[in-house]
Amino acid sequence: MGAGYHGGFGATSGSRRRGVVTLDSTLVGNGRGKELAEAAKRVKKEPGFTDVAIHGSENAVTVLRKNPQGGDDIKITLDQRRLAKFLKHDKGYSGGKIRLLSCRTGSETGTFAQNLANKMGVVVRAPSDTLHIFPWGKMVIGPNALTNSGRWIDYYPQKRKR
Repeated sequence: MGAGYHGGFGATSGSRRRGVVTLDSTLVGNGRGKELAEAAKRVKKEPGFTDVAIHGSENAVTVLRKNPQGGDDIKITLDQRRLAKFLKHDKGYSGGKIRLLSCRTGSETGTFAQNLANKMGVVVRAPSDTLHIFPWGKMVIGPNALTNSGRWIDYYPQKRKR
């Protein structure tokens, strides 16, 4: 089973407020991708889970790719199928449970984490709200870095209804 930090998703970004990295998809594109990767490395590992640090929302995740013609990076939105395909072909993921260090991907009003669990056939743990990471690795799930009102939700693969 894969366990530990995994972040090979190209440049991503986070906001910085008193040293707290907020993983919010609305901030992708501001050139602060190294902050997300560094913050994710400091997070305490969850035994049996591979961390996937990527900007997200209730129904999608976002990555940046370098623009081959120069200029601004290209923002790419991925659904669960495209992320699953990427993970299955990535050397950093060897199977097993996934913990999404990705805002709102576990929101009860969204579908991303459940759809990813179904597609990958593994448990996916995701935050119910915006995820904030402090410099020392502490994580807060909530509307701001001082309000820990969210939670981690585990999504289990479900069989398709026919």
